[in-house]
Amino acid sequence: MMAARRPVSILIAALGGQGGGVLTEWIVGAAGHAGYPAQATSIPGVAQRTGATTYYVEVFPERVEAGGAEPIFSLYPTPGDVDVIIASELLEAGRTIEMDYASPGRTTLVASTHRLFSIAEKSAPGDGIFPRESLEAAARKLSRRFVGFDALAVARQQQTEVNALLLGALSATGVLPMTAADFEAAIRKGGVAVDRMNRDRKSVV
Repeated sequence: MMAARRPVSILIAALGGQGGGVLTEWIVGAAGHAGYPAQATSIPGVAQRTGATTYYVEVFPERVEAGGAEPIFSLYPTPGDVDVIIASELLEAGRTIEMDYASPGRTTLVASTHRLFSIAEKSAPGDGIFPRESLEAAARKLSRRFVGFDALAVARQQQTEVNALLLGALSATGVLPMTAADFEAAIRKGGVAVDRMNRDRKSVV
């Protein structure tokens, strides 16, 4: 007897103003364009740096035929049982690891490696910055696959946003069943960053 397929679970950790909500909408929109059922929820944070907003998405990797049984989705991520973590900043990746959401046997971790310092880091006497090397080492050790790059630096070079680059990295991992064309369609439908996407496509061609 074949085991029942399960949704692909995606946890997005982003600070206020970093476009986590738009990134979530793009993923859900791409799933809808491709015909895959999806659901998204969010838990708002407290402020720009004192609390991150957490978004949770599940995508069922099979199309449901008319009249067929609908998949059952969860509203919240389960520690150790998340397929993909997307973090818009390195310490946010560290927070998800500290809360045991990442799993060496399951999780693909996509994270920007730039730092926006926390209040505790800024207010500590002397050098209170949490070592980047420790964060990256934990990301590699406690996830099945770590995709880390300075998305902020690339965004400034390309005149785009961090969330758009994280979406591209997610698409490239192949964890989700959607194609790049599905993500592009979601961006067009959402009406955010459409001009930048078209410009970038022309520059590649």
